[in-house]
Amino acid sequence: MRHISIGKYRALQRASDRGGFFTILAIDHHDALRRALRPTAPETVTPEEMVAFKTQVVRAIAPEISGVLLDPIYSAAQVAAGGDLGQAGMLVEVEKAGYAMRPLPLLTELLPEWNVSKIKRMNADGVKLFYYYNSDDSERTPQQDALLKHVVADCERYDLPFYAEPILYPLEEPAVAHQENYTRRVIAAAERAESLGADILKMEFPLSPDRWGDAGAARAACAALNQATTVPWVLLSAGVDFDTFCGQVEIACAAGASGVIAGRAVWGEAAGLSDFDECEAWLQTTGRERLRRLAALVQGGQSWHERLKPEAVSTEWYPHYEGMP
Repeated sequence: MRHISIGKYRALQRASDRGGFFTILAIDHHDALRRALRPTAPETVTPEEMVAFKTQVVRAIAPEISGVLLDPIYSAAQVAAGGDLGQAGMLVEVEKAGYAMRPLPLLTELLPEWNVSKIKRMNADGVKLFYYYNSDDSERTPQQDALLKHVVADCERYDLPFYAEPILYPLEEPAVAHQENYTRRVIAAAERAESLGADILKMEFPLSPDRWGDAGAARAACAALNQATTVPWVLLSAGVDFDTFCGQVEIACAAGASGVIAGRAVWGEAAGLSDFDECEAWLQTTGRERLRRLAALVQGGQSWHERLKPEAVSTEWYPHYEGMP
C-alpha cells in the first residue's frame, strides 16, 4: 500500500469514478491521428483539422468518461476553453510526440517549453509520459530512467499524479526471442517505473501479440503483472480493434487492473468519416456505447483505492502541507 499526498489523491478522484475505476479517453495522438484522418496523405492534415477532430470527439463522448488524456498543442487548452469536459478529469502529456511523420525515437524527449509546472498551472489532474523501454537494453535504460526521475520529482513538487507509459520495443534479435521475452520485459518496465515513483502505470497488454489467442497465457501474463506491482495499473488500447480490446480489458481487470485509457479502439473509425454530421452521429451512438461497455467491464477490476491511500491527516495537517515553490 502506497501513501500519497492529499493533492494527488484528490486529482485521482477527479479522473476516476466514485468506485475508483478509470474509464479515460485518450486523444493525445499526433502522427497516429494524422494517419487516421488522411491515410494516403497524413502530412497534409492541418493543425485546424487536428483541433477540430479532437474537440469534437471529447465533446461528444465526455458524458461517458471519467477522464481524458490530451496533448498541449492541439487539445488541452482548446477543450478546456470550450467547456467540453464537464465533470471529467484531465490528464496532459509532457513528452514530445510530433516527429514529422517519422517513427518516434527510442530515447524520449520532453516537449520544449512545456513542463509539469505548466500542467499544474492549467489545473489538470495528472501528467502522462510515454516512453520506450526494454529492460535488456543496457545502453538506453539509464537515460530513460533519468528522464522518469526528473518527471517524478516535478510531479512530487507540484502534487500531481504521474502516469507512466512504458512501451516495449525489440532489440536486434530474432523475432522469437522478442516474443519469448515479451511478458518478462513488460513486467520489468512496470516494476522499474513503480520503483522510480510512478503513481499509475499505463500498460500495454503484457503478452506478445502472436499469443493473444491463448486465453490461459493471457490470464497468466496479466496476473503476473498485477502480482509484480503495488500501484494501480490501467490498460491502454494500442490501436487494436474494439472487440479485441474488450477481451483484453476483461482479462486485465479480472487480474487486478483499475481501468483503461483507451484511444483508437474507441474513436478510430470516426477519424475516417470526413463529413462532420456523419462523424457526430457515429460518436454519439457507437462511440458513447463503446465507452459505456468499457465502463461496465472495468467494474470487474480492482479499485485504485485498494492500492493508494492518502497520507494521514489531522487537524494539524495544514501547516506541514507544502505549497508550490
